[in-house]
Amino acid sequence: GFLPASRCSPMGDPQAGKGGTYYVPFPVLALASNGGDIFLAAGGGGSTANKEVPNVVHAHRFDEATGKLNTIAALNTEKALVVSLTYSPTTDLWLASSRTGCKVLSLNVAENTLTQLCEWASEEAGKEPEQNIAKFSPDGKLIVTGGTDGQVKLWKADALPAAPSLLRLCGSKTKEILDADFSADSKYLAVCDDTGDCRLWEVAKEEPEDGQKLQYQSKHVKGKAFIKLVRFLPTADGKWTLVMCASGGRGPAVVGLFAQDGTKLSEVMADKQPLKSIAVDIERDRCLVGLMSGAKAVYSLPKLSLLKKTKEVHSLPAQRVAWVGETAISGSGDRDFHLLKVGGSARSALCYVLIFFLMFAIMSLMVLRIGTKGAALGQGKSDL
Repeated sequence: GFLPASRCSPMGDPQAGKGGTYYVPFPVLALASNGGDIFLAAGGGGSTANKEVPNVVHAHRFDEATGKLNTIAALNTEKALVVSLTYSPTTDLWLASSRTGCKVLSLNVAENTLTQLCEWASEEAGKEPEQNIAKFSPDGKLIVTGGTDGQVKLWKADALPAAPSLLRLCGSKTKEILDADFSADSKYLAVCDDTGDCRLWEVAKEEPEDGQKLQYQSKHVKGKAFIKLVRFLPTADGKWTLVMCASGGRGPAVVGLFAQDGTKLSEVMADKQPLKSIAVDIERDRCLVGLMSGAKAVYSLPKLSLLKKTKEVHSLPAQRVAWVGETAISGSGDRDFHLLKVGGSARSALCYVLIFFLMFAIMSLMVLRIGTKGAALGQGKSDL
């Protein structure tokens, strides 16, 4: 369902539909959250139709307790359509990929303002170069960018709000860059591109030039499985594994867990059609996948057990997904969000179990003490 733009004011709250659907006045092309109650969404009509459908970034707050979804700030990006958003907890800043480069955005919740601190160009070659991804390293010191020119670039982000400076090029030029992620300690960088491969670099080392090349082989996919999305997943021993999402040409969609040497540890087939997006929750124990079919699925990490899968909640692909607390949000080109309450994480469930047993132990101890005192009193009476 498309919602006519006239029913949504440019800064109005999303309009509630049925079954967790909310309508907005623009096709949702980008989505990112701070892991808590705030998320940003972006989209619009592009450079030619921006008067009919303005290119905007909206900041939303979702209150899980009351179920209220509000727009708290908005930024009109004029003719520049934002196609990707990411958030950095360390810097409390947002990166917006738009046309040939990147915008650094700052949200002030108290003042309801969303402002652009700076922007810089990252994509150069090609007829209409466009940035697909920009992401801060967890320590906030670096930014990785990639897009249609096929060149992964690392930027020094230590002088913000001044525009970042180029630190180095990562690897040789290849096909269009699709996705990237840093390890939790900011020492490793994983990037996937249109060749279907994923390259893994140790950030401090410039050799080997193309790092370690990882490929995805799956019994579910005939021929090569093309890696589309990648995320680092920390392990209990201080190391990490990689969550990689891949698809055949027309499907199916597979999600796999890989060791540092590229060995596949486990995998699951998410859907018969390809996948579009991924988000890992703040506790790193659940993975949300947006599907080409318009559905979405939630898996536990690292076991990749299916926790929930929706029907087709969008009429177009689930372009972007994000976590807001325990709620799995998806956004689509059909001008809507869908909010799915997933419930407590595995870690939260374990906490509840431990609290239950602790309460049980305390109650048992109290009953035992009362019984002991009662026996003592009874014994005293019999001696009188």
